[in-house]
Amino acid sequence: MDKQGSREIAAFPELFDGLEQFIEEQASGIKRTSGIVCVVAMACGALLFYSLEKLG
Repeated sequence: MDKQGSREIAAFPELFDGLEQFIEEQASGIKRTSGIVCVVAMACGALLFYSLEKLG
């Protein structure tokens, strides 16, 4: 199988036109989702800690 070089990508720039914007949008979505998951996990941990303190 032939290895793709940078020449082949440069030959078809229209195929990669919005690639940078797409990657940036995906990265910002992942960061936002990670932040939400972190906040929810901290809240659940605090609730679990509070519940265990009340039981013990």
